[in-house]
Amino acid sequence: MVKEYGYEYDAVLNEELWKDTEGKVTDQKLMGAYCLRSGRDTLKAIAREYESCVALLPALACDSMVHPFELYGHKIKYYRLNADYSIDLDSLWIEDGTHLFLYGDYFGKPAIEDRELEKLGKRGNIVFIEDRTHNLIWERKYSFQPDYIMASLRKWLPIPDGGLLWGEITKPLGNDTSFSTTRLKAQCMRHEFLACGDESIKTEYRKIFSAVSNLMDEDEPNAMSAYAHELAMDTDWDWVKRTRRKNAEALISILTTSPYISFIQDKSGLSDLYVPFTVPNRDEVQRRLSAEGIFNTIIWPLIDGQKHVCPVAKFTEENMLAAPCDQRYSIEDMKTIGAEIVRVIVDVNG
Repeated sequence: MVKEYGYEYDAVLNEELWKDTEGKVTDQKLMGAYCLRSGRDTLKAIAREYESCVALLPALACDSMVHPFELYGHKIKYYRLNADYSIDLDSLWIEDGTHLFLYGDYFGKPAIEDRELEKLGKRGNIVFIEDRTHNLIWERKYSFQPDYIMASLRKWLPIPDGGLLWGEITKPLGNDTSFSTTRLKAQCMRHEFLACGDESIKTEYRKIFSAVSNLMDEDEPNAMSAYAHELAMDTDWDWVKRTRRKNAEALISILTTSPYISFIQDKSGLSDLYVPFTVPNRDEVQRRLSAEGIFNTIIWPLIDGQKHVCPVAKFTEENMLAAPCDQRYSIEDMKTIGAEIVRVIVDVNG
Protein backbone atom coordinates (compact mmCIF):
# COMPACT_ATOMS: atom_id res chain seq x y z
CA MET A 1 0.00 0.00 0.00
CA VAL A 2 1.21 3.48 -0.94
CA LYS A 3 0.83 6.29 1.59
CA GLU A 4 0.38 9.75 0.15
CA TYR A 5 -1.04 12.84 1.79
CA GLY A 6 -3.10 15.52 0.08
CA TYR A 7 -3.83 15.77 -3.63
CA GLU A 8 -7.21 14.73 -5.07
CA TYR A 9 -9.57 12.39 -3.22
CA ASP A 10 -9.56 8.74 -4.17
CA ALA A 11 -12.80 6.78 -4.29
CA VAL A 12 -14.28 3.30 -4.52
CA LEU A 13 -17.17 3.00 -6.95
CA ASN A 14 -20.50 2.29 -5.24
CA GLU A 15 -21.68 -0.12 -7.90
CA GLU A 16 -25.27 -0.39 -6.70
CA LEU A 17 -25.67 3.38 -6.58
CA TRP A 18 -23.95 3.74 -9.94
CA LYS A 19 -26.43 1.38 -11.59
CA ASP A 20 -29.28 3.59 -10.39
CA THR A 21 -27.72 6.96 -11.20
CA GLU A 22 -25.36 6.60 -14.17
CA GLY A 23 -25.85 9.46 -16.63
CA LYS A 24 -28.39 11.21 -14.40
CA VAL A 25 -28.33 14.59 -12.65
CA THR A 26 -30.28 15.64 -9.58
CA ASP A 27 -33.09 18.16 -9.35
CA GLN A 28 -33.05 17.93 -5.56
CA LYS A 29 -31.61 20.49 -3.16
CA LEU A 30 -29.03 19.95 -0.42
CA MET A 31 -29.13 22.06 2.74
CA GLY A 32 -31.64 24.26 0.92
CA ALA A 33 -29.23 24.95 -1.94
CA TYR A 34 -29.38 24.24 -5.65
CA CYS A 35 -26.98 21.42 -6.48
CA LEU A 36 -24.62 22.13 -9.37
CA ARG A 37 -21.60 20.45 -10.87
CA SER A 38 -19.00 22.70 -9.22
CA GLY A 39 -18.34 26.02 -7.55
CA ARG A 40 -17.40 27.31 -10.98
CA ASP A 41 -20.83 26.39 -12.29
CA THR A 42 -22.57 28.17 -9.42
CA LEU A 43 -20.79 31.37 -10.47
CA LYS A 44 -21.77 30.75 -14.09
CA ALA A 45 -25.38 30.33 -13.04
CA ILE A 46 -25.26 33.69 -11.27
CA ALA A 47 -23.30 35.50 -14.00
CA ARG A 48 -25.71 34.54 -16.78
CA GLU A 49 -28.66 35.99 -14.84
CA TYR A 50 -27.39 39.52 -15.56
CA GLU A 51 -26.71 41.60 -18.64
CA SER A 52 -23.10 42.66 -19.13
CA CYS A 53 -21.98 44.71 -16.13
CA VAL A 54 -19.06 45.04 -13.69
CA ALA A 55 -17.90 42.04 -11.66
CA LEU A 56 -16.04 43.13 -8.51
CA LEU A 57 -13.72 40.26 -7.58
CA PRO A 58 -10.97 39.89 -4.98
CA ALA A 59 -7.48 40.09 -6.50
CA LEU A 60 -6.80 36.80 -4.74
CA ALA A 61 -9.07 34.73 -6.97
CA CYS A 62 -8.15 31.76 -9.13
CA ASP A 63 -9.12 31.52 -12.79
CA SER A 64 -12.09 29.28 -12.00
CA MET A 65 -13.63 32.21 -10.09
CA VAL A 66 -12.85 34.78 -12.78
CA HIS A 67 -13.71 32.88 -15.95
CA PRO A 68 -17.46 32.46 -15.27
CA PHE A 69 -17.92 36.22 -15.28
CA GLU A 70 -15.79 36.67 -18.39
CA LEU A 71 -17.79 33.95 -20.12
CA TYR A 72 -20.96 36.00 -19.83
CA GLY A 73 -19.42 39.29 -20.88
CA HIS A 74 -18.90 41.03 -17.54
CA LYS A 75 -16.09 43.52 -17.03
CA ILE A 76 -13.71 42.35 -14.31
CA LYS A 77 -12.48 44.76 -11.66
CA TYR A 78 -10.24 43.49 -8.88
CA TYR A 79 -10.22 44.89 -5.37
CA ARG A 80 -7.38 44.70 -2.84
CA LEU A 81 -7.06 42.80 0.41
CA ASN A 82 -5.50 44.01 3.64
CA ALA A 83 -2.73 42.08 5.36
CA ASP A 84 -5.32 40.21 7.46
CA TYR A 85 -7.20 39.18 4.27
CA SER A 86 -10.09 41.53 4.93
CA ILE A 87 -11.31 43.70 2.06
CA ASP A 88 -9.55 47.01 1.49
CA LEU A 89 -12.76 49.04 1.26
CA ASP A 90 -10.98 51.96 -0.41
CA SER A 91 -10.37 49.74 -3.44
CA LEU A 92 -14.06 48.99 -4.01
CA TRP A 93 -14.65 51.34 -6.92
CA ILE A 94 -18.41 51.35 -7.41
CA GLU A 95 -19.84 53.53 -10.17
CA ASP A 96 -23.18 53.66 -11.96
CA GLY A 97 -24.78 50.47 -13.18
CA THR A 98 -25.01 46.96 -11.77
CA HIS A 99 -22.03 45.46 -9.92
CA LEU A 100 -21.69 41.75 -9.13
CA PHE A 101 -19.72 41.79 -5.86
CA LEU A 102 -18.04 38.49 -4.95
CA TYR A 103 -16.55 38.23 -1.47
CA GLY A 104 -15.76 35.57 1.12
CA ASP A 105 -13.79 34.76 4.23
CA TYR A 106 -10.35 33.36 3.45
CA PHE A 107 -9.89 30.31 5.68
CA GLY A 108 -12.39 31.70 8.16
CA LYS A 109 -10.79 35.14 8.45
CA PRO A 110 -13.54 37.82 8.30
CA ALA A 111 -13.64 39.59 4.94
CA ILE A 112 -15.92 42.49 5.81
CA GLU A 113 -18.14 43.67 8.66
CA ASP A 114 -21.93 43.46 8.54
CA ARG A 115 -22.27 47.20 8.91
CA GLU A 116 -20.12 47.75 5.82
CA LEU A 117 -22.22 45.30 3.84
CA GLU A 118 -25.37 47.07 4.99
CA LYS A 119 -23.89 50.40 3.93
CA LEU A 120 -23.01 49.04 0.49
CA GLY A 121 -26.46 47.49 0.21
CA LYS A 122 -28.09 50.91 0.43
CA ARG A 123 -26.55 51.86 -2.90
CA GLY A 124 -29.04 49.62 -4.67
CA ASN A 125 -26.81 48.70 -7.62
CA ILE A 126 -24.82 45.86 -6.03
CA VAL A 127 -25.57 42.14 -6.31
CA PHE A 128 -23.94 40.45 -3.31
CA ILE A 129 -22.36 37.01 -3.82
CA GLU A 130 -20.88 35.38 -0.73
CA ASP A 131 -18.36 32.54 -1.24
CA ARG A 132 -18.62 30.01 1.59
CA THR A 133 -16.14 27.51 0.15
CA HIS A 134 -13.53 28.05 2.86
CA ASN A 135 -15.87 27.76 5.84
CA LEU A 136 -18.79 25.75 4.49
CA ILE A 137 -19.03 23.30 7.40
CA TRP A 138 -19.19 25.98 10.09
CA GLU A 139 -22.02 28.25 11.17
CA ARG A 140 -22.32 31.37 9.06
CA LYS A 141 -21.20 34.47 10.99
CA TYR A 142 -22.83 37.23 8.96
CA SER A 143 -26.28 38.62 9.71
CA PHE A 144 -26.34 40.43 6.34
CA GLN A 145 -28.24 38.41 3.75
CA PRO A 146 -26.64 38.53 0.29
CA ASP A 147 -28.40 37.86 -2.97
CA TYR A 148 -26.47 34.63 -3.40
CA ILE A 149 -24.33 32.27 -1.34
CA MET A 150 -22.22 29.68 -3.14
CA ALA A 151 -19.62 27.06 -2.30
CA SER A 152 -17.60 24.29 -3.88
CA LEU A 153 -18.75 21.05 -2.27
CA ARG A 154 -16.27 18.70 -3.92
CA LYS A 155 -13.37 20.28 -2.02
CA TRP A 156 -14.89 18.87 1.18
CA LEU A 157 -15.95 15.36 0.18
CA PRO A 158 -14.71 12.44 -1.92
CA ILE A 159 -17.41 13.05 -4.53
CA PRO A 160 -16.73 13.48 -8.25
CA ASP A 161 -18.62 16.76 -8.60
CA GLY A 162 -20.60 19.22 -6.55
CA GLY A 163 -21.31 22.89 -5.95
CA LEU A 164 -23.99 24.58 -3.82
CA LEU A 165 -25.94 27.74 -4.61
CA TRP A 166 -28.39 29.54 -2.37
CA GLY A 167 -30.46 32.23 -4.11
CA GLU A 168 -32.84 32.41 -7.03
CA ILE A 169 -31.89 31.52 -10.58
CA THR A 170 -34.33 31.60 -13.49
CA LYS A 171 -32.54 29.66 -16.20
CA PRO A 172 -32.47 25.85 -16.34
CA LEU A 173 -29.34 23.84 -15.58
CA GLY A 174 -27.81 21.39 -18.02
CA ASN A 175 -27.68 17.63 -17.51
CA ASP A 176 -24.20 16.77 -18.79
CA THR A 177 -22.47 14.24 -16.52
CA SER A 178 -19.24 13.78 -18.50
CA PHE A 179 -17.22 15.86 -16.01
CA SER A 180 -18.46 13.81 -13.08
CA THR A 181 -17.97 10.48 -14.85
CA THR A 182 -14.42 11.37 -15.89
CA ARG A 183 -13.39 12.59 -12.43
CA LEU A 184 -14.93 9.52 -10.80
CA LYS A 185 -12.85 7.32 -13.10
CA ALA A 186 -9.69 9.18 -12.01
CA GLN A 187 -10.65 8.94 -8.34
CA CYS A 188 -11.12 5.19 -8.62
CA MET A 189 -7.80 4.86 -10.45
CA ARG A 190 -6.11 6.79 -7.64
CA HIS A 191 -7.59 4.36 -5.12
CA GLU A 192 -6.23 1.48 -7.18
CA PHE A 193 -2.78 3.09 -7.27
CA LEU A 194 -2.72 3.63 -3.50
CA ALA A 195 -3.55 -0.05 -3.05
CA CYS A 196 -1.01 -1.49 -5.51
CA GLY A 197 1.60 1.21 -6.23
CA ASP A 198 1.56 0.81 -10.01
CA GLU A 199 3.16 4.05 -11.27
CA SER A 200 1.57 3.71 -14.70
CA ILE A 201 -1.86 4.09 -13.08
CA LYS A 202 -0.65 7.21 -11.28
CA THR A 203 0.59 8.73 -14.52
CA GLU A 204 -2.77 8.13 -16.16
CA TYR A 205 -5.03 9.46 -13.42
CA ARG A 206 -2.89 12.56 -13.03
CA LYS A 207 -3.39 13.30 -16.73
CA ILE A 208 -7.14 12.93 -16.27
CA PHE A 209 -7.30 15.20 -13.23
CA SER A 210 -5.23 17.84 -15.02
CA ALA A 211 -7.42 17.84 -18.12
CA VAL A 212 -10.91 17.23 -16.74
CA SER A 213 -11.67 20.83 -15.74
CA ASN A 214 -11.51 21.83 -19.39
CA LEU A 215 -14.77 19.94 -19.85
CA MET A 216 -16.71 22.71 -18.12
CA ASP A 217 -14.81 25.84 -19.11
CA GLU A 218 -17.06 26.93 -21.98
CA ASP A 219 -20.40 25.20 -21.54
CA GLU A 220 -23.49 26.22 -19.60
CA PRO A 221 -23.78 25.44 -15.87
CA ASN A 222 -24.91 21.90 -15.18
CA ALA A 223 -26.65 20.21 -12.29
CA MET A 224 -24.80 17.92 -9.88
CA SER A 225 -24.73 14.27 -10.83
CA ALA A 226 -27.29 12.13 -9.04
CA TYR A 227 -24.43 9.86 -7.94
CA ALA A 228 -22.57 12.67 -6.16
CA HIS A 229 -25.80 14.04 -4.68
CA GLU A 230 -26.68 10.71 -3.09
CA LEU A 231 -23.18 10.40 -1.61
CA ALA A 232 -23.39 13.93 -0.21
CA MET A 233 -26.82 13.25 1.27
CA ASP A 234 -25.41 10.19 3.02
CA THR A 235 -22.49 12.11 4.56
CA ASP A 236 -22.07 12.31 8.33
CA TRP A 237 -21.28 16.02 8.51
CA ASP A 238 -20.72 16.01 12.27
CA TRP A 239 -17.98 13.40 11.79
CA VAL A 240 -16.44 15.45 8.98
CA LYS A 241 -16.38 18.54 11.21
CA ARG A 242 -14.93 16.72 14.21
CA THR A 243 -12.25 14.98 12.20
CA ARG A 244 -11.12 18.05 10.30
CA ARG A 245 -11.07 20.18 13.42
CA LYS A 246 -8.99 17.70 15.40
CA ASN A 247 -6.61 17.19 12.49
CA ALA A 248 -6.18 20.94 11.93
CA GLU A 249 -5.60 21.50 15.64
CA ALA A 250 -2.92 18.80 15.77
CA LEU A 251 -1.18 20.00 12.62
CA ILE A 252 -1.17 23.65 13.69
CA SER A 253 0.36 22.65 17.01
CA ILE A 254 3.27 20.94 15.25
CA LEU A 255 3.82 23.62 12.61
CA THR A 256 3.89 26.31 15.31
CA THR A 257 7.32 24.99 16.32
CA SER A 258 8.86 26.25 13.06
CA PRO A 259 10.19 29.83 13.08
CA TYR A 260 9.90 29.90 9.27
CA ILE A 261 6.13 29.40 9.16
CA SER A 262 3.59 32.24 9.27
CA PHE A 263 0.00 31.10 9.50
CA ILE A 264 -2.78 32.57 7.42
CA GLN A 265 -5.17 30.85 9.83
CA ASP A 266 -3.75 29.53 13.12
CA LYS A 267 -7.04 28.37 14.66
CA SER A 268 -9.15 25.29 14.04
CA GLY A 269 -12.94 25.34 13.96
CA LEU A 270 -13.15 28.33 11.63
CA SER A 271 -12.34 26.77 8.26
CA ASP A 272 -10.39 23.49 8.37
CA LEU A 273 -10.46 23.22 4.60
CA TYR A 274 -6.65 23.12 4.81
CA VAL A 275 -4.03 24.47 7.21
CA PRO A 276 -2.71 27.45 5.23
CA PHE A 277 0.65 29.07 5.89
CA THR A 278 3.37 31.03 4.14
CA VAL A 279 7.01 30.03 4.06
CA PRO A 280 10.27 31.28 2.47
CA ASN A 281 11.40 29.46 -0.68
CA ARG A 282 7.93 27.99 -1.09
CA ASP A 283 8.52 26.40 -4.49
CA GLU A 284 11.50 24.37 -3.31
CA VAL A 285 9.73 23.38 -0.10
CA GLN A 286 6.74 22.21 -2.10
CA ARG A 287 8.92 20.31 -4.57
CA ARG A 288 10.73 18.37 -1.83
CA LEU A 289 7.54 17.56 0.08
CA SER A 290 5.79 16.39 -3.08
CA ALA A 291 8.69 14.08 -3.82
CA GLU A 292 8.00 12.47 -0.43
CA GLY A 293 4.28 12.07 -1.07
CA ILE A 294 3.12 15.10 0.92
CA PHE A 295 1.09 17.33 -1.39
CA ASN A 296 0.41 20.83 -0.13
CA THR A 297 -2.11 22.65 -2.27
CA ILE A 298 -1.36 25.91 -4.09
CA ILE A 299 -4.80 27.42 -4.63
CA TRP A 300 -4.25 30.65 -6.54
CA PRO A 301 -2.32 30.90 -9.78
CA LEU A 302 -2.79 34.62 -10.53
CA ILE A 303 -2.27 36.78 -13.58
CA ASP A 304 0.07 39.79 -13.44
CA GLY A 305 -2.86 42.21 -13.28
CA GLN A 306 -4.12 40.69 -10.05
CA LYS A 307 -0.68 40.77 -8.46
CA HIS A 308 -0.18 44.36 -9.57
CA VAL A 309 -3.45 45.43 -7.96
CA CYS A 310 -2.85 43.70 -4.63
CA PRO A 311 0.53 43.07 -2.93
CA VAL A 312 -1.15 40.71 -0.43
CA ALA A 313 -2.45 38.57 -3.29
CA LYS A 314 1.01 38.55 -4.90
CA PHE A 315 2.73 37.56 -1.64
CA THR A 316 0.16 34.84 -0.95
CA GLU A 317 0.40 33.34 -4.40
CA GLU A 318 4.19 33.21 -4.20
CA ASN A 319 4.57 31.98 -0.61
CA MET A 320 1.51 30.01 0.52
CA LEU A 321 1.09 26.30 1.01
CA ALA A 322 -2.11 24.63 2.23
CA ALA A 323 -1.47 21.43 4.17
CA PRO A 324 -4.12 18.67 4.14
CA CYS A 325 -6.19 18.12 7.29
CA ASP A 326 -9.24 16.40 5.84
CA GLN A 327 -11.18 13.36 6.99
CA ARG A 328 -9.04 10.88 5.08
CA TYR A 329 -6.40 11.20 7.77
CA SER A 330 -5.80 10.52 11.46
CA ILE A 331 -3.96 12.41 14.17
CA GLU A 332 -1.00 10.11 13.58
CA ASP A 333 -1.03 11.15 9.93
CA MET A 334 -0.99 14.80 11.03
CA LYS A 335 2.06 14.09 13.19
CA THR A 336 3.82 12.55 10.20
CA ILE A 337 2.87 15.40 7.87
CA GLY A 338 3.70 18.11 10.40
CA ALA A 339 7.08 16.72 11.37
CA GLU A 340 8.12 16.30 7.75
CA ILE A 341 6.99 19.79 6.78
CA VAL A 342 8.98 21.29 9.64
CA ARG A 343 12.05 19.22 8.75
CA VAL A 344 11.98 20.07 5.05
CA ILE A 345 11.47 23.77 5.68
CA VAL A 346 14.52 23.84 7.96
CA ASP A 347 16.52 21.88 5.39
CA VAL A 348 15.61 24.38 2.66
CA ASN A 349 15.91 27.58 4.68
CA GLY A 350 18.27 26.73 7.53
